[in-house]
Amino acid sequence: MHHAFYIQEILLNIFSHCHVLRYPWPLYIVNGTSERSPYYANVHLATLARTCRVFKEPALDMIWAELYDLTPLVRCLPETLWEKLQGVYSLKKRLEQTEWDIVLSYAHRVRALPRLHASSGLAIDCVEEFSKPPTSTGPLFPNLRLVRLYGPTNIAPFLPHLANPKLTVLALQFTDNAGTIVDIFGERCPAVAKFYATLEDLVETISGLICNWQNLRLVECCDSGLTADAVSHLARSHHLLSLTLEVHDVAVDQIQATSSTLTFWALRDFVIHSQSLTSVWRFFHHLRVPVIYDVTICLRACPTATELTSFFVALREACVHHSLNSLSLFVSFESGDRSTDNMEVENSTPDYLKFDLLRPLATFVDIQSIVLDIPCSVDLSENNLLCLASSWPRLERFQVDSNQDWTPTSAITPGGFVLLLERCRSLRVFDFMFDTRGYTEIPQGHPWRGMTMPKSMFLHFLNSPIEEESIEALGVFFHVAPHPNFSLSVAEGLDLPYVDRWMKVYSLARDLWGERRDLRWSLARGLKLHP
Repeated sequence: MHHAFYIQEILLNIFSHCHVLRYPWPLYIVNGTSERSPYYANVHLATLARTCRVFKEPALDMIWAELYDLTPLVRCLPETLWEKLQGVYSLKKRLEQTEWDIVLSYAHRVRALPRLHASSGLAIDCVEEFSKPPTSTGPLFPNLRLVRLYGPTNIAPFLPHLANPKLTVLALQFTDNAGTIVDIFGERCPAVAKFYATLEDLVETISGLICNWQNLRLVECCDSGLTADAVSHLARSHHLLSLTLEVHDVAVDQIQATSSTLTFWALRDFVIHSQSLTSVWRFFHHLRVPVIYDVTICLRACPTATELTSFFVALREACVHHSLNSLSLFVSFESGDRSTDNMEVENSTPDYLKFDLLRPLATFVDIQSIVLDIPCSVDLSENNLLCLASSWPRLERFQVDSNQDWTPTSAITPGGFVLLLERCRSLRVFDFMFDTRGYTEIPQGHPWRGMTMPKSMFLHFLNSPIEEESIEALGVFFHVAPHPNFSLSVAEGLDLPYVDRWMKVYSLARDLWGERRDLRWSLARGLKLHP
């Protein structure tokens, strides 16, 4: 055997290519529906483990590194000790020391339980048996690094064996046994760095867990808020890089009562879910995020003009070093049907999204993405857009209310579009109204002053009208783009001929680009043949 095979790192790299994607044998019943989770079959690794002693240990480590259920603990035992009835494994008798030695020899290799469901394929008596190993030296999985629990109703006695000092990733999605969670995971898992929770109405439980950990780098609590003490604890951490949480007025009132400013020194990504933007801007009023990179706000009610102004101002004050790179603001409707909330939208939506509302964002000179997906009308003139573009030279994406109408004065002319590209050379995605009225003269020379559209650029013209006489001129205008890519919003009231005319512009631009490319290639070949 070659000496390279005695190096474990080389073997692990080779063995990592031996996985085969399959589906697991247990069929889980989750919320009344069947569910199968994909897994990587280990048939080839099992063969390698039986090949020689050099391959055995690294192959077994890789086989047992991830378990999607607890059934392998039973199936590694002699078949005379267990039985399978209706997809559930159970033991015929209590395990003896020799049998426990088999289980423990494999259990210490487990590094991750990425999808542990309620029963996890084991009967209750089987779970209780594995919850009481004959040794008291520590948990059953001493090297466990990752645990994701989905409603562990039947494995509650087994929870202490999932907690150990080496655990770094913990995800919880259940409401049962919440009282024991803090005691089990909070005190026994001091190294947790990534925490995911989908536990509604368990604010105190989640906050209690978070307050026990000092090394958190990522926290995601999409459906639950945090107490003021938990938020203050996270603010004192110099390791936290990403935070997702639900913001409630109660927690904001508690923070406001302390009259303190919370500084998240290392926070880069911030995602906030809230009922209204008022809670969000009040929350930001007490925050400082010196190195924030990405801010995403998910609302369930449409913001007013006053709320938008207050939020943008609070955001500007919170980002003291103006390092913000991406800002996204979304409004989602739980019912999934906007029509059911039309009355609320009409009453709470700002009449227009104007330049004065967006002016505070001009402070972020390094911003690259702005997405404001809120139902409102937009009133941004060409001069307004060019003024904002001057403040955002690195802008790559600008999308404001892609599904609604802009006012007739909110449009940019072809000449203004070229000026915009000169100021934002990195622009990739742009939603706007295009004013083509009277644009019938075919451009002479390079219409974009030597600039070209990046291959990944996407233009969304919303519901911009276009005249028949402008098709040829616009086709020439866009033919300098190597891949002219744009679309329209076919909103109510838009004449279908507009769509057909824009498609003609698109086809003409592509044809002209193809001719220009072929000519360039012909000239290049001619120069090679006749140097």
